[in-house]
Amino acid sequence: MEDFERHIKENREAMDIYTPAPGVWSGIEEKLGPQRRRTRSHIWRAAVIIIVSGTAISVIAGTLSARERIRHGETLNVVRETEQYYNNQFYTIYNQAIPMLTSNPEISEELNTSMSELDSISTEIKRDLKDNAANKEVVEALICNYRLRIELLEDMLSMMKEEEKKTEKPADHEI
Repeated sequence: MEDFERHIKENREAMDIYTPAPGVWSGIEEKLGPQRRRTRSHIWRAAVIIIVSGTAISVIAGTLSARERIRHGETLNVVRETEQYYNNQFYTIYNQAIPMLTSNPEISEELNTSMSELDSISTEIKRDLKDNAANKEVVEALICNYRLRIELLEDMLSMMKEEEKKTEKPADHEI
């Protein structure tokens, strides 16, 4: 490219020997005039297409996000109902266990520790739900967490009942 430019600069005077006729430029302008108009109409058409496409994409995206909000709201309702159901079951069993837990503080402490661990896991699961990550799996994990709580409480309750029965039998058979 540099060689070509140097050649033009060195030989410019030799190339300028011809002068164009005065009407040549007006002929060029006439030929460019309609083409400019066509270019402008193409620009307007392109602008209209872009605006219509952008509007359509915005409307579609808004509709999809509204559907997603509805789905997320439905998922949150399922989670609330699930929490309420399992919490009711848990507290029903827990109320049965309270008298035995007061007489067995070591079991009560172990239960509280286990429930604290399950609470922290439940909090993480709910955080995943807020992140909208695979809602079905998150709800299932939350249900498993609640079931585990109930099973743990039921197991401890049955163990305490068995211990209570063992300690009561010799007292019933004494003379």
